[in-house]
Amino acid sequence: MRSLAPAFIITVGALFVLFMVISDSNVLEALGGKTNYIGIVNGKEISYQEFQTALDRQLENLKQQTGQDVDESQMDQIREQVWESIVNQVLIEQAVEKFGITVSDEEIKEIILGENPPDFLKQNFVDSLGNFNRQLYEQALFDPRNKEALVQAEEFVRQQRLTQKLQSYLLAGIVVTEDEVKQKFIDQNISMEADYVLFDVNSVPESEIQVTDADLKAYYDKNIHLYKQPPQRKLQFVLFPNVPSADDTNLVIKNLQNILRKIKEEGADFKEMVDIYSEIPYSRDTLSVQYFTPEALKLINAANAGDVIGPVPAPQGFTLYKFYGKVPSSETFARASHILINQHGSDEKNLEEANKVYNRLIAGEDFAKLAKELSADPGSGKNGGDLGFFTKGMMVKEFEDAVFNGKVGEIQKPVKTSYGYHIIKVTDKINYKYVVERLSMQVKQSATTKDRIFNQANDFSFLANKNGFESEAKLMGYEI
Repeated sequence: MRSLAPAFIITVGALFVLFMVISDSNVLEALGGKTNYIGIVNGKEISYQEFQTALDRQLENLKQQTGQDVDESQMDQIREQVWESIVNQVLIEQAVEKFGITVSDEEIKEIILGENPPDFLKQNFVDSLGNFNRQLYEQALFDPRNKEALVQAEEFVRQQRLTQKLQSYLLAGIVVTEDEVKQKFIDQNISMEADYVLFDVNSVPESEIQVTDADLKAYYDKNIHLYKQPPQRKLQFVLFPNVPSADDTNLVIKNLQNILRKIKEEGADFKEMVDIYSEIPYSRDTLSVQYFTPEALKLINAANAGDVIGPVPAPQGFTLYKFYGKVPSSETFARASHILINQHGSDEKNLEEANKVYNRLIAGEDFAKLAKELSADPGSGKNGGDLGFFTKGMMVKEFEDAVFNGKVGEIQKPVKTSYGYHIIKVTDKINYKYVVERLSMQVKQSATTKDRIFNQANDFSFLANKNGFESEAKLMGYEI
C-alpha cells in the first residue's frame, strides 16, 4: 500500500482537477448533460455560478464591515440569506415587469439632487456634527471623473425606487389574514437539509449510448418550449430630445444679465438678489478650483475683490459670482493634460509609439491636436488631453508623482501606469481657494419648448406616414 500511495494520490488529484474544470464550464451542456442549475424561481433558472457570485459578494461585504473572515459556523445561515435574496430579487423583477412599473430619469434626478439625498450618497459629505455639506456633494456629483460611480448610484436608486413603487402598489390592495401569517411563520422556521450523489455522465462511454431519430423527435416534442423563438421586430426611429432649447438657455442668461445690471448700475444688494432669484440658498463659500468651469475660472482670476462676474456656465445651470478674494489652501491643486498610449498590442510597441509622440511634441507639434488624434483616453482626448484640476490621491500614484513633481509647461517623457504610457504636460499649479457668493439659475424646459418638440414629432409622424419614413427623415434632416 505504501508503494501505491504516490500513484493513488496523483490519480485522485488529477481526477479532482478534471472534475473542477468540467463543472465550472459548459462542457456538460455541450455534451448533452444537464446544466449546472441549483434552483428555479418562477420559471427562471438560477445557476450555481450565479449563486456563488452573490455569496462571494456577501462574504466580502461582511469582511469589510467586521474586518475579519466569516466564521465557518455562520456559513449555512449566510448561504440561506443569499438564496432568499436571490429569490426575492427575481420575484421583484418579474412583478415590476408584470405591472408595468417604471422609474423615469427625472425621478432619479429629483431623488439624488433633492433636499434630502439618499444616505448612502451623502454619508461621505456629513461632518462630525452631522452637518451635510451640499456644496461638496454637488461638486462630486458633477465631477466628470465620477461619471462611472454616478451611473452605478443612479442604478441603485432606480432599483430602490422600483421596489418602493411595487410595495405601494401591492400593499394598497392587500389584506393579510391570520392563516397567512401562520403559514409564513411555518415557512420561515422549517428548513430542510439534503444529501445527494452526483452522477457524472462522462463516466459512461459514448459507444454505449445509442440515440435514434425517434429519440431525438421524442425529446424535441417533449421539450418544444425550449426551442420556441419569441416574436422579434426590427425598428427604425427618429428621436426628438425632450430637453431645454436654446431659447430657454438664452432666457436664463438674459435674466441673470438683468440682475447683474441691477447690482452694478442700481446698487442692488447681492444677498437680496440671491434671496429673491437664486435656486441655491445664500451662502458665502470657500471653494476649490475644481468647482469652477474654465470660463468662470478665467473671469474670477481676472477679477478684483468685490467684483460680480457672470453669467457663466456652472453645474447648476448659469451663475453669477461675487468674488471676495483668495485664501491659502493646505492642498496643492494641479492641472495637467496627457496623451495615453495603450492601443498597440504589447508593452514594447506602446512604449515605442509613446516615444514617437513625445519626440513630435518636443519638435513643436501641438499637444491638444495630437491628444485628439492619438490619445486612448476618449474623455480627455476630445478636450485636447486636458484633465482639469485635481489634488493628490485622485490619480494613480505614478501619474500623480509625475504631475506634482513636474514643472509647469514642461512635456514629460512617457510615464508608465497600469493604464498604459502617458505623455504628461503640467499646465498649472495653485495652492489657494476662492471666497465667493453665488446666484444660480437652472435652465428648465419651458411650456413653449415642450409644445414645439411635440408638434415637430407629430408633424413628422404625419408626413412619414404619407411620404415614407426614410425619405421624409432625410428630407427634414433627422437622423434615423
